[in-house]
Amino acid sequence: MEKTRKLVPQSDRPAQDAWLDRLSYRRLLSVAGSMLIAIKAPDATLRKVFNAARMVPSNMRHTEAGKQAREALVFEMKQYLKVHRTLDPSRVEGIARPQEKRFPAYSEWGTLPPGFWHVSFEEFVDKLAFNAHRRSQLKLLHEALTMLKAAGCKKVTIAGSFVSSKPKPSDIDLIWDTEGLDDEKLDSIFDEQHGIELQRQYGIDGCSEEWKLKLSIVQSLWGADAPKAEDFVGDEFEQLPRFRAVGVLALDLTQELPRLRF
Repeated sequence: MEKTRKLVPQSDRPAQDAWLDRLSYRRLLSVAGSMLIAIKAPDATLRKVFNAARMVPSNMRHTEAGKQAREALVFEMKQYLKVHRTLDPSRVEGIARPQEKRFPAYSEWGTLPPGFWHVSFEEFVDKLAFNAHRRSQLKLLHEALTMLKAAGCKKVTIAGSFVSSKPKPSDIDLIWDTEGLDDEKLDSIFDEQHGIELQRQYGIDGCSEEWKLKLSIVQSLWGADAPKAEDFVGDEFEQLPRFRAVGVLALDLTQELPRLRF
């Protein structure tokens, strides 16, 4: 039987990020919640220990059980930060686009490994249409891709939470390539000034700009309640990783778009 990971303190806690040890229980939960925006897998260990720590009542946080829940959360947060310190997002901007056509395995956090991963539309649908919410999004995306293809678009890049293992992404991040694109044949909804309408009608947050592509492969490590300078002493704040490198999927629109079967 596969061993399950216990949500208890570990003896080999990373020495770095001592600032986490000084946070109050409440502040620790808020910072962990901010960190979870970058973790898409619903079954990620950090999400599990966060939920366990959050369930401890306020009047129980100084008990042994409360201390164990806190220490388990601190340990996982330190491990996560340690990994991202070894990844330099600045190297990703010029990363070569793999020629192999395959859908890579997700990381333990539910995101794709850094890079541009070329997949067929069939594989794209097979891997990502795993619930009703996503199938509804894919139907709208298929309509949008059909219009882009008809206007001469040869390639699109899809990024964000939709290409992660997140069960219910809020939208689909889409960047279309302008090479060979005939603007006169392209539906006006793809104009820059119609971004809100594009998102409302097709659930797409998209454009053709290079900044959007760079933003898709180097993303923030933190949500709204990110760590603040006052949480740190000395040069700890400067050492904090702030970005993460993730992968995106590239679709070739020169091939025929197959019909969806749902």
